[in-house]
Amino acid sequence: MTHFHFIDHWYTALVYLIVAYFIRGYYRKRHYPAEKRYRTTIPRLWAGIIDQAILFPSKILLDSASARLPLYLLALLPIAIDATYSIYLHFHYGQTVGKWVCRIKVVDNLTNTRISLNQAMLRDSGLLLGLLYTAAALKGEFDFDSKALTGTAGTIVAIWSLVEILTMLLNKKRRALHDLIAGTAVVRTNFDEDGTIPQAPAHSIDEALRPPEDKS
Repeated sequence: MTHFHFIDHWYTALVYLIVAYFIRGYYRKRHYPAEKRYRTTIPRLWAGIIDQAILFPSKILLDSASARLPLYLLALLPIAIDATYSIYLHFHYGQTVGKWVCRIKVVDNLTNTRISLNQAMLRDSGLLLGLLYTAAALKGEFDFDSKALTGTAGTIVAIWSLVEILTMLLNKKRRALHDLIAGTAVVRTNFDEDGTIPQAPAHSIDEALRPPEDKS
């Protein structure tokens, strides 16, 4: 049974990566007028799928090691990995791998510049609160059973997701709840300014992956 579960994980990850390949090809060829720089709802959804594909190996490893790991690590590690991945990349590059593929980037709402570490953490405050809640429950600070914890977490995620979608659709900059909390906005990196094709944004994953120039 475990063998088939493992294969199913890799099959799902492979499908996600194939989808990511075609999405990358689609967004590489597209440019948008400046007034649509904040129209990022659809690419953000695609970016989330791609990021899940990137994180799949860690989830497969955790699943394969579940028999040897204590309950608290099985509960905490997936949330901690997701939060670390998101916070680190948003702070350093303004974009996760999924956002890089979809050519969108997180910026400060007022200055359109790189976000701070504090802003990156506030954007993922939902994940961090979930991590603290799970840690407190597993530490025994209040009574719970695993089914109740899972049900409560599922309800909170559903409500949070609904509020995120509503706030994203009800403002001109398409800022979701976590953007309002952190003072950030998500913009396209492939919009045209004054009829010109924009270059890759400074301090992006594109820049990090570019080979160093030969100065000799």
